[in-house]
Amino acid sequence: MYHFQKELMGERNSYSKTDSDATFMLMKEDPMKNGQLKPGYNLQVATREKFFLAYQLFPNPTDTRTLIPFLQTYSNLVKQTQVIAADAGYGSESNYRHLEDAHPQLTAIIPYNTYIKEQSKRWQSDDQKITNWTYVESDDYYIDRQGVCFNFHAYRTRTDKYGFERQFKEYVAETKNSDQKTIPEALTKKGNRRRIQVNPEYEYYKAQQRQLLSDEGYSTIYRQRKIDVEPAFSHLKACLGFVRFHVRGMDRVNNEIGLVLMASNLRRLRLKFTSTKKTQNDHSVRIIVLGILLTYVTASFFLLLVFICTFCFLRN
Repeated sequence: MYHFQKELMGERNSYSKTDSDATFMLMKEDPMKNGQLKPGYNLQVATREKFFLAYQLFPNPTDTRTLIPFLQTYSNLVKQTQVIAADAGYGSESNYRHLEDAHPQLTAIIPYNTYIKEQSKRWQSDDQKITNWTYVESDDYYIDRQGVCFNFHAYRTRTDKYGFERQFKEYVAETKNSDQKTIPEALTKKGNRRRIQVNPEYEYYKAQQRQLLSDEGYSTIYRQRKIDVEPAFSHLKACLGFVRFHVRGMDRVNNEIGLVLMASNLRRLRLKFTSTKKTQNDHSVRIIVLGILLTYVTASFFLLLVFICTFCFLRN
């Protein structure tokens, strides 16, 4: 029985007994404000101009590990795309590496999870943050704000539970100054040498994202994501009243959300067509009114000209 349940759960950390395909997740809808977990699915969509282009359901509670399989599922759509934008929930080293290796034609605007915090004064004034230290690239060492030098020591490798490997460089603080005296700031509270680890590859991807987000054109595209994706989801909840699934099982839920997204696209298409037609009608009305006014002015001017000519002829 245990092995059966373990196989049923797979890589997930939980599953619902009433719907074995659903995973317990932290929902945005939390009336009790106690972080209650509920069984659900993680819906991932691709949108453009508030229209749903593609969708896929995942049992993953977080968004980080959904980007790669989503891009693989809709590879034909990705080939026709030049720029994609996503929020910081997708910003991970594995996703950045996959985008660079498998989709070099794509420009991905995906900020990492600490990008917003790095813009704050609190972060920039924190002496413990390595991003605020001085790095000497020629000799490969760091200097913190207390003047302690951290020299390169060794390479380290970390492997997460999903098998993804990260390469780190370890730096160790110099404990002696030029007078061979011990530097207190170079030691921990227990008297050990301070150590830091830096991921060069991840720092490279982070620098890329900072450069993209500082560009006016790409930053405009990223801001457009907020008024494109989020209103599309809110349209499902507010306008269509769709706040939860009514069936169980991945296949049934996939069919249901497909119908809902199709209905949303048709409704938005009708609204867009009606708005365009109304604009065209308003434009036509303006042209008609302008034509009437021009006709009236022209006729008045012609009558005035005839009157003047007749008056001059009679006078002569």
